[in-house]
Amino acid sequence: MSWEKWYPVLLGEMEKQMKISPQISPVHKTDHILRVWTKSKILCEKLKGDMEVMVAAVLLHDLGRHYGLEIHGDKSVELAKPILEKHEFPKEKIPQVLEAIGQHDYTFPAEKRKLLEAKILYDVDKMDALGIIGVYRHILFIEAGRIKMEEVIPMCKKRFEGLALNESKELAKPDYEYIVNFFKDLENQLGGS
Repeated sequence: MSWEKWYPVLLGEMEKQMKISPQISPVHKTDHILRVWTKSKILCEKLKGDMEVMVAAVLLHDLGRHYGLEIHGDKSVELAKPILEKHEFPKEKIPQVLEAIGQHDYTFPAEKRKLLEAKILYDVDKMDALGIIGVYRHILFIEAGRIKMEEVIPMCKKRFEGLALNESKELAKPDYEYIVNFFKDLENQLGGS
């Protein structure tokens, strides 16, 4: 069965889950999932990964984020498993999907992330905090008092350097350079006032 069948089904399930979740994360809604999917699809095709595993992992990876959890991989796995089973997703691929979801938190040890689709999901999820979307997300976090402006560039550098795949770094480089230049310029402008 092709991944195209699963895309609308699992996207619909993700949106249903979000509606019943106790605490919607403003930066992990459908737009985030679709951006992660777009880049994950590019990398998965390029690296000849399993597109069924990839689409399911991407569409369901942040279900636990809407429970107020920053470290949410385990909760996302807990919520994703019954969805996959209900829709009769290929049984032999469910463990891979759950592995990728469970390992996408930044606290999961990189050396234990072996599955290609897990590496792609981890990388692309982290890449969404770069570029123009990253600027928006970081400004929200600054306004909320979660980070300080001077922490953004070092945080983005760590995020970029922590990407698992060279292909991810290649894809992320323009967005990384954009956000670093933006915050350098912003800091310079604010420093001059």
